[in-house]
Amino acid sequence: MEFTFNEVWWQADVQLPAWSDFTKGGMAGLTFAPEGRDEAPMDADEVALTTWVEDNQERQKQPLLNAVLEAYPGFRNQFFENYDIDENEEDLPTITSEDGLATVIALEKINVHQISKDGVPYVGYQFSCRWDEEHGLGVLMHDKRVIEVGGTDTAFLLWIAERDRDR
Repeated sequence: MEFTFNEVWWQADVQLPAWSDFTKGGMAGLTFAPEGRDEAPMDADEVALTTWVEDNQERQKQPLLNAVLEAYPGFRNQFFENYDIDENEEDLPTITSEDGLATVIALEKINVHQISKDGVPYVGYQFSCRWDEEHGLGVLMHDKRVIEVGGTDTAFLLWIAERDRDR
């Protein structure tokens, strides 16, 4: 991965074959330290945190999709509180398997936080989603454990990762 600093954070494009059904050509943006870090060049330990994500994409995919699949009926019900189900059923169908999730979410960015626990980084996945085009979907993980599923900010807010790390 080749990182560049965009005046806010370090970023790179990364090829993620495990996520090809949820991305365009398996490519996604990867951001290192989306909050609370200066513009100093990344050191070897920080690069290793980002490499962990690339090397463990399969390891995180299944637990993440299981969590989203479990949360989806709630997101769908919230959407239909504001919109007519008969007119919008095609946009938000009933989904009972992870294959169906690819029709309603798309991976846009992966956030690798600058903190870790036991050498494993906290990783936030940002998705666009059909039920909330403004706020999207965010999932924060540590290793194979899903910490939180919510709006896009769940994926990049450092305090959520710190709260879990400090428990």
